[in-house]
This record gives sequence, C-alpha cells and structure tokens, in this order.
Amino acid sequence: MIPVIIPYYRQKEKLDKCVAHLKNQSVDVEIFIKDNDIDNTYFTAAINQGLKKYLIQPDEYIVILNQDMYLESVAIERMMTFMDSHPDCGIGAPLQIDKENPEYVIFAGGLDAFPTGKHQHGPLSEFGGDEEILWANGACMILRKEMIQEIGLLDENYMFIGSDSDYCFTARARGWQIWRIFGARGIHDSDKSARLSEIDIEKIKIKDMVYFGKKWLTGELFKEMAYEGEKLNSGEIGLFLYELRRSESELELLSG
Repeated sequence: MIPVIIPYYRQKEKLDKCVAHLKNQSVDVEIFIKDNDIDNTYFTAAINQGLKKYLIQPDEYIVILNQDMYLESVAIERMMTFMDSHPDCGIGAPLQIDKENPEYVIFAGGLDAFPTGKHQHGPLSEFGGDEEILWANGACMILRKEMIQEIGLLDENYMFIGSDSDYCFTARARGWQIWRIFGARGIHDSDKSARLSEIDIEKIKIKDMVYFGKKWLTGELFKEMAYEGEKLNSGEIGLFLYELRRSESELELLSG
C-alpha cells in the first residue's frame, strides 16, 4: 500500500478521472484528498497535511499528485521499483505527457526554477531513459519517507508555486538525488479554468516568487533573520569567503 496525496480544488470531473486511474494501478494505493473547496489552504499546506498523516505510518514512499494528473496503470509501481534500486534518490518524477499528443512530453525535468519554473520538454523520442534532474514538478512526485523525516515538510511560506523546486533544492543540499523515472508516465491535463481569479492567482504567484528570491538568490532572508545580516554587503561576504577558502587550501597543503 502506498499513500497518494491530492490537493483538490473544484473541477470534480478531473478529480474523478484522477482517482479512477489510481484505482487501476498495479499496486494498492491509499488516497488522501485535501478538499480545498471547503477550506482552501492552497497547494503546499494541503500537501503537508497529507504528509503529516502518513509520516506516522510504516510506508516507505508517499506520492503527491495533482487532480489533473492521470497516471498510467504501472506508473506508481515503476516509481517504487526505481526508488528501491536507487537508495540515494529522495524524490522521483514521472514523465508528464501532453493531453493532446501522447508522443510529446511537457515535463521531463526542471530547468530554470526562477521566476516561475521552466521544464524540459519535447518529443518522447528525445528522452531515452532515467536521468538525474535538478528539480521535479509537484504535479507528481514520489517522496522517500526517510528523506522527509530528515529534511522536514515543504516550506509553507510558498502557497501555490515554488515549494516543489524549493523542496528539491533542500533535498539536494542534504545529499539526496532527484530523478526522472522514464518508465513512469501520466497525462497532465493542466489548464487555468475553475481556479481563483487571474488577479488573485498572480498575486499569490508573485508573493511566492519574491520569497523564493529572498531565500535562494539575494540573501535577504539571512539579513532579516541573522544578527549580523544587515551589516553585511556582497563585497564583505566575498572577501570573507575568499579568506576562508585560502585558509582551507593552506591547511590542506600542510596536512597533505
């Protein structure tokens, strides 16, 4: 049995189709649906609610899945098999196939993570097998529970976007690998209908990406949180790191 967490918001026909594909999997699944129609906590908090539920259970892996992602019947089994044979992989992702063209891949790995995320994509024939990638897309990821227990839950400072790539970078920083699993596939029927207003969504996305920039790109978050943060500028930081690296090299020579 493997848990599958789905953050649901409107579009019940897509959810029903997603669940039907899950019930047709070659392995048994337990489906957890966070109904955001009742209380819209958005993507990241909804995923974390499911993760908290299953972290206390004896499952090795947990799948997170969008309601508009329809997995092939062997997809979850193939993801589990891959994870079993790659113990350093903390996060795996299937190929996401275009809903109109089964020979075209719309996600085969993450490229640019900022400002809103770019994906490897192209004809299926261009992607020849499993490959370690920079980050995975939250529409479907299989997570190793051991990794979750080590690095924690997704960062809820992100409400709607960015928490998937952020989580992958956090995992990689702790020594875990992220992989595209070629044999696992699903159709991603993504569109913008039945969501909040475009203005509301854009406001949330902008807020998420501002936080991503502060956390990963500019050092603003450190300056806000650390005692010495406001005193530091890029020149001082660069000089200090240079001196540290020079000292490291000197010590290596002495010990060698």
